[in-house]
Amino acid sequence: MDGHAADPLSALRAGLSRAEIAVRRLGAATVERYPALRTPVLLAWTRYMLAYGACRALATTVRGNHRAAVDPFTVVEVDPDRIRFLVESDGYPNQIRRESVFPPPKFKHAGGVDGGDWDALDHRFEDTELYRGFEARFERRVPWRETAFYRTSVEYIEGGTPLWGCTTEAEFERRCAFVESLYDAIATNGYRSQAELSATDSPDSDGNAVRTVTDEIAVCVGRGGELLFMDGRNRLAIAKLLDLDAVPVWIMVRHEGWQRVRDSVAADPSRIALLPERLRTHPDLAGVRSGAWDRRRPRRRAGLL
Repeated sequence: MDGHAADPLSALRAGLSRAEIAVRRLGAATVERYPALRTPVLLAWTRYMLAYGACRALATTVRGNHRAAVDPFTVVEVDPDRIRFLVESDGYPNQIRRESVFPPPKFKHAGGVDGGDWDALDHRFEDTELYRGFEARFERRVPWRETAFYRTSVEYIEGGTPLWGCTTEAEFERRCAFVESLYDAIATNGYRSQAELSATDSPDSDGNAVRTVTDEIAVCVGRGGELLFMDGRNRLAIAKLLDLDAVPVWIMVRHEGWQRVRDSVAADPSRIALLPERLRTHPDLAGVRSGAWDRRRPRRRAGLL
């Protein structure tokens, strides 16, 4: 004993993390051995994610004495051109970073209200190598291999950092082909939400268990109401290049400064008239209500920013 009492909450979180790892490994092994159990296992995992999000949202609401509900799995419709900045410093996945602002898995941050400078508007999405690579390929028909995005990605992969599940250049080339097929599908058929995709992609609707919210484009809301990109880079880049009017996005984390705005409106809805005009129709203020989050199902709100 070192004489210091252990933090009970930290100990609980550590215990849950160990239990979660064990359950995920057991679930993967079970599905591999008994494929028929895939859907029940995924449904059980989804229920765990929803319960985790509900508990985090409740704790956040109580601890911060928030008047506006902190919905952990809210999906709203926004103009993709309004998502201008990133939370991280570049458009590559978290695998390349030693430290992330909001480390994976994403669902563990759902319903979070965090302070700090993570919402600094320093890095533009359209300045990333990924976006410029997509732009070069789809607007100027530049071969993937001639883009900085391709070269950088292959350098990471060959250096031992898998990206998008790719561990070889050949696998990454297939990934690029998949991105092209995704671009063509969206250009031809329009942008479909994950809920729409999961209803049609497979007869057993496995997607309903895991993709309806957390696989949407994920954003965080900065203190001034700015929507900062967090995940779903391929779809956001394609939506921007196709000049789509609106896409569904999942609000993952809110800055505490923005939550104060939401709390103020929840306490007195007439205060929304005092906000700058650009914020009066903010999708994260639509239907702001007091009280706890209803964990029975994720909520979807309409509205463009």
